[in-house]
Amino acid sequence: MATKSEQVLQEKEIQGIKFSLYGKMIVFSILTIATFFVAQTLYELFTVTIISVSLNIILYILSKFLKKRKFVSFVGLFCVLIDLVIVTVLPFVWYNAVGGESQVPRTYLIKTYVHFIIAGTLIMNAFSIQPIYPMIYALGVVISQAGILVYAQQDPRFISTESFKEALLGPAAHVNNYIMSMGIIGILGFFLAYLTYRVRRTVLSAVTNEVKMTQLTRYFSPNVVDELDNADEDFFKPGGKESTVAVLFCDIAHFTQISESLGPQKTMSLLSEYHSFMLDIVFHHNGTLDKFIGDGMMVTFGTPVPSKDDATKSVQAGISMLQALADWNRKRQENGEKLVEIRIGIHYGPVIVGNVGVEKRLEYTVIGDTVNAASRLESLGKELKRNFLISRELYDHISLEFRQNLKVKTMGTLALRGKTKTTEILAIEVNV
Repeated sequence: MATKSEQVLQEKEIQGIKFSLYGKMIVFSILTIATFFVAQTLYELFTVTIISVSLNIILYILSKFLKKRKFVSFVGLFCVLIDLVIVTVLPFVWYNAVGGESQVPRTYLIKTYVHFIIAGTLIMNAFSIQPIYPMIYALGVVISQAGILVYAQQDPRFISTESFKEALLGPAAHVNNYIMSMGIIGILGFFLAYLTYRVRRTVLSAVTNEVKMTQLTRYFSPNVVDELDNADEDFFKPGGKESTVAVLFCDIAHFTQISESLGPQKTMSLLSEYHSFMLDIVFHHNGTLDKFIGDGMMVTFGTPVPSKDDATKSVQAGISMLQALADWNRKRQENGEKLVEIRIGIHYGPVIVGNVGVEKRLEYTVIGDTVNAASRLESLGKELKRNFLISRELYDHISLEFRQNLKVKTMGTLALRGKTKTTEILAIEVNV
């Protein structure tokens, strides 16, 4: 199965081939119209028209294959083959239109302006960002045009000259100039093939990096991914900086009993569904997932870049999480499944933000007393029989406008477990 990068690259190739196809169709259509005005014989008019219409029909059919993404490589190579046939046959069509073998020497075969068509078609083939197309085309052109030259020189009437003026105005041909033109076409073809190869590598690298950054969002929050994308080398070293953030802990109540009753597969399915909509809420409120802790989550607001709304957004996220949980529980109840309860604790204060570990294995996280306090607030919810607890420090940093709409009940000034400093704890009531 093709990787995401290969699929995107193939899409670019298809777009390039389509451009080449439509370009040829336009050229052939213009050529058909122009032939009605410049054709010297009915034979030339009929021949060019039949060839142009037939090729347009073939190219249209090939475009349908591309639309369905079928036989992409075959269509690309077939287009190259068509181009080679055209530039090989076209001199003979023009040659016969002016009298052919009986009236005109074969010198005329190499005095046409087919090299302009060759150069234009070569450039169109490069738009496919597939280096094999311009390379094969250039090689085929050199061989076919060399064959035409050899064939033309077999005519005893063939006239050669070293004068550009005589070649331009008279019946003679400048063979060296013709050979040099084909040499330039060959060099241009290989140059375009190399350029196309470099462009293809660049596109592949860009697409691969984009896919990798997308994959990173499965492991990191979008905020952190953006930071990683724009970070310099110093970012990826152990260390950090002090910052003031809101830290949220969320845990499923009675999870041990739930997992025992559900079994491993259903437990993982439940967690996957639960974490999915919870993370959507966190990211919507500009939160950063620090880590999953079993069934629980540690989320920060203000990392990697702090803002004045971090405290407010953390509470808004907590309220939305409880409301989303209520909606999810209603669906579970309809399906005869057990309801799920969660506890949330949020604290606001100074932390150290940065990479913890060694250069071979780093974890972007926050550490400090604020983290411990938030964790203990969440745990305290079990004792106080409350599902959403915050600290006074957090409450004081919530915007006044949002604070007016909150239903808050003080739980007293308590010392969090393992701490000597007391903290006023507030319970937020959420209507669900």
